[in-house]
Amino acid sequence: MNIPLGWLIALSAAISGFLWLGGSWQQLWVPEEFLVIFGAALGTLIAGNKWRHLRKTWRVFSRSFATTSFNREVNLQLLCLLFELLQKAKREGMKSIEADIAKPAESPLFNRYPRVLKYRRLMEFITDYFVMMADNTVTLSQLEGVLSQEIETLYSESRQPSESIMNLSDSMPAFGIVAAIIGVIKALSGVATNSPGQIGALIAAALVGTLVGVFAAYAILSPVAKSLEQIADEELKPFEAIKEILLAYYSNFSPSVCVEYGRKVMYSDTRPSMQELEDGIRNSVRQVSP
Repeated sequence: MNIPLGWLIALSAAISGFLWLGGSWQQLWVPEEFLVIFGAALGTLIAGNKWRHLRKTWRVFSRSFATTSFNREVNLQLLCLLFELLQKAKREGMKSIEADIAKPAESPLFNRYPRVLKYRRLMEFITDYFVMMADNTVTLSQLEGVLSQEIETLYSESRQPSESIMNLSDSMPAFGIVAAIIGVIKALSGVATNSPGQIGALIAAALVGTLVGVFAAYAILSPVAKSLEQIADEELKPFEAIKEILLAYYSNFSPSVCVEYGRKVMYSDTRPSMQELEDGIRNSVRQVSP
């Protein structure tokens, strides 16, 4: 993602503008204000989230600095994997893939798609619903209902880190004001003993808290929250694609048409083209042919 570059531009512009106006680095270095702002932010983050949410937020936070894990190649492998599973099930029956879905890590079919196999949650999603379909008692409406419910749960879970960071971002200006008020109290308490120049310097230092709080909210944390939200949306698309593919198969479409249904719900920048999908399917067919 572009977060480091964006941070660098925003920070450089803010500091350069301040220095251009005649300010100095020393005026911006008020560690007491930083302690109040970021200490309060950390405490609020811990108090407002369960430990499992905090662990997930910590794990996901670093991913906001990287590109999406579900790129065009991964999505192509996913579509080809589902095509193979559906094609084999259509030709030989659902029982023919029981061994594959029971132990995907040991399945030659799944091992042809290592980029997909490494995503544990995605593999669970695939195998669970193929097991359900193999039971042959689930109706189309029941399958659609349970798929929608699980995807809704996945969506809710995936958005928790971005919501936590966004809530924290919304609080940062208030923490900056708290730090500024503390600094003003310090300045005014010395009116009797300090010169006007000293009081002015203390008030200026206090206002750094407001500056840092607002800047951290809108230039640092808000972009991270938005990035995490976008990552969550992108990583949900493969699950939505699987849903459309399975529902299309249950509606008696051919496997090649089913995977096209799934391809259509993927974002355009990570979606393989129709020709790439056709080539991938042909390669899959050649690999399984005697």
